[in-house]
Amino acid sequence: MRRRPEGFFSRWALAVDQAVCCAWAHFFPDGGSCLLAAGGYGRGEVYPFSDTDLVLVCAEAPDEAQQERIADLVQALWDIGLAPAVKSGTAAELCAAARDDLTADTAFLEARFLCGDKALSEKFISALDAQRNPAAFVEGKLLEMRQRHGRQQGAGALLEPNVKTCPGGLRDIHTMLWLAKAQGLDAGIAALLRRRILTRAEAALLVRSHRNLAAIRIDLHLAAGREEDRLVFDLQNRLADGMPDAPGRGRLKKNERLMSGFYRAAKAVKQLNGIILPMLRGRVYSPLPRIVRDIDADYYQIGNQLAVRDKNLFGRQPEHIFRAVEILQTRSDLSELAPKTLRAWWAATRHIDAAFYADETNRRRFIGFFRYGSGLTHTMRFLNLYGVLGRYLPAWENIVGLLQHDLFHIYPVDDHILTVLRNMRRLAMEQHLHELPFASSLMHAFAKPYVLYLATLFHDIAKGRGGDHSREGVADARRFAADHFMSSEDAELLCWLVENHLLMSLTAQKEDIQDPEVVARFCRRVQTAERLSALYLLTVADIRGTNPKLWNSWKAGLLHTLFQTASRHLSGNPDSREAVTGRRQSAAAAALAQAGYDEKQRRRLWKALGEAYFVRHQESEILWHTAAVAADPEAPFARIRPHPADPGMLQIAAYLPNAHGIFSGLCRILARHNLDIAAARAFVTDHDFVLDTFAVRPPEGSTDADRGRIEAALMHDLTAFLHGSPAPAPAAGRIPSRRARHLPIAPLIDIQAEEEQPGWYTLTLTAVNRPGLLADTADIFNRHAISLRYAKINTSDERAEDSFLLYAPQLADPNRQVALKKDLRGVLAV
Repeated sequence: MRRRPEGFFSRWALAVDQAVCCAWAHFFPDGGSCLLAAGGYGRGEVYPFSDTDLVLVCAEAPDEAQQERIADLVQALWDIGLAPAVKSGTAAELCAAARDDLTADTAFLEARFLCGDKALSEKFISALDAQRNPAAFVEGKLLEMRQRHGRQQGAGALLEPNVKTCPGGLRDIHTMLWLAKAQGLDAGIAALLRRRILTRAEAALLVRSHRNLAAIRIDLHLAAGREEDRLVFDLQNRLADGMPDAPGRGRLKKNERLMSGFYRAAKAVKQLNGIILPMLRGRVYSPLPRIVRDIDADYYQIGNQLAVRDKNLFGRQPEHIFRAVEILQTRSDLSELAPKTLRAWWAATRHIDAAFYADETNRRRFIGFFRYGSGLTHTMRFLNLYGVLGRYLPAWENIVGLLQHDLFHIYPVDDHILTVLRNMRRLAMEQHLHELPFASSLMHAFAKPYVLYLATLFHDIAKGRGGDHSREGVADARRFAADHFMSSEDAELLCWLVENHLLMSLTAQKEDIQDPEVVARFCRRVQTAERLSALYLLTVADIRGTNPKLWNSWKAGLLHTLFQTASRHLSGNPDSREAVTGRRQSAAAAALAQAGYDEKQRRRLWKALGEAYFVRHQESEILWHTAAVAADPEAPFARIRPHPADPGMLQIAAYLPNAHGIFSGLCRILARHNLDIAAARAFVTDHDFVLDTFAVRPPEGSTDADRGRIEAALMHDLTAFLHGSPAPAPAAGRIPSRRARHLPIAPLIDIQAEEEQPGWYTLTLTAVNRPGLLADTADIFNRHAISLRYAKINTSDERAEDSFLLYAPQLADPNRQVALKKDLRGVLAV
């Protein structure tokens, strides 16, 4: 392993410079053009088999003869063993390419003169710098980074990570430097230290992390004999063989030491990302009005960030380490700590010790994260990233970056556990009901989900100790429960789940679950319906968090069959968790039978609506919908009635073939009649019909007579829309209330790719509510050719918190996401 890659880079870049300039002198002895190094080569970070990025700038458009000389130059460089990637053209042509292509602009940002007309080179670089929009560049690179992380399943800890592109990899370091350079700053780490963007400790950590990652990448290239940036298993072993012995490293093998060093370097980069990237972004880009608001005597809000007044507070009063996290978790208008606050918070967390754990306030806050539930995955990943979980729970520190060579898990143990926690939380979230409708129905009916969240945290915490991790983890869970004020019943359920978390998976996959004795033996271990539901949910979340390829319909069917059979064995009660769906279907079937519909018509209807329909809708809604659609599932309809839960509101349903613009059109019709949308569900059936259901408030002060007129006019417009009439045009002058204008909330827009469903995205937004907001939002989706497949609308007074499930493969393009967010901000702004 090369511990000093800087020396390799300087020698290698010098050798490449000499070879390139020699070839240039042969093919371009005259003037009128110049050659620049770009990308990593321009930066001087040249790996053994990386591309040699070059920019050939011509004073005038190259003629045929010049094109031939360029081709000859490229061939000559190939012949001497380089991998040239050449962009050529006039300065104007190359600048135009940079305007249209963020990747090209990034490569040109690193441009370094090699040979030829130096004045032309300087003119070209000056033109690039003059045309570059630093704010747009910063936003584009940050979005590109998030997408790059998403493609790697959100983890810098895959067992065969890409050293260059994984979260916390070399590309993240480059992104920091690019953001600085695009602002006209010297992009060197020493320069960032001088500008106080980095502290001395951060600069040292960044240098050390870059050195480790670069050394690994150099050795990867040399070991593979080609450009190879992935730490695949065979290369891990070859690189590890070259490592010296390290006395005092316990039982760690050399390849485990190699990977542990990689994970720690990547983790350090991710930690620094949380501080440095927002600071650099904040220098040039503020997409929202700067909203500063007091929270309490210690904290205040800056836009979407939480800031502390006294940076010494965390060190002086350590209980605020968890207090700050608690504020972030419980307030949806805050998304992160302000950079300087994060820096102070991180420094204080390094002093977490036994005295911190002994403080009752800290223990109550920690378990409070789990009891609250919302935002829990983000909270735990944040605490793990900055090392807090390992300091607070010493058993956790032993599993950080711990590899699992069992051919099942693709994540180290800590990442696996947090992925399982994410899966469990998704089962509790309505916008993800479409993924696993049955499991979601069980989760929504479970009385104490916080116990399930804790079971995910502890189910593998004892791995790596050499014994049965299921049994050894029970002691950790029991100690935690006693220290964190859990009732004896909850503690026993937690410990039972930790000890038996593999029971259902092993029984379903390795035993004959059609044999009544097998089921009886399983039930003797489980004993109660509550345990059965909890174990089923933990098993589903665990398998899906082990390796996405392991979860399939066959495995899901085995678990479902075992659950059904065991449920009947344990209680024989037809009102089991599964009966949540069955009861609704039975009620609807009885109502249809009473109305004269036969079994064939019912089956046709069930097939058209799909199973997820019965999970997402209340029984009263199902009876209302099915009465209207049963006669002909292909016939559109619209219905209006007083809302069952609030007679002062109206409930509206519209059913028609799926097409672009339906949801926004319906919202426009409602806005035309001055109806305030309090809640909405956009649902697409299995036979591709839209069934949208709205809860709306009539205009304030409306009388019964007014409501009658509104309902009649609304039904007229809805019926016309169902038969092809266009929706009304957007109304002008949509002014928020005085309160919203004078006490605005910072709009939040978050777009997350669905990890296991390519092309699908979940978009969440928080903004000031106003008339027409939902219709304007849906119009933006239509303008960007985005298919809305599910919407969960939540309006509370003057605040809208909406979630949309979208099908939009085009959002894989960073520029398209930036454009979408820009247009959405236009309609969300107060």
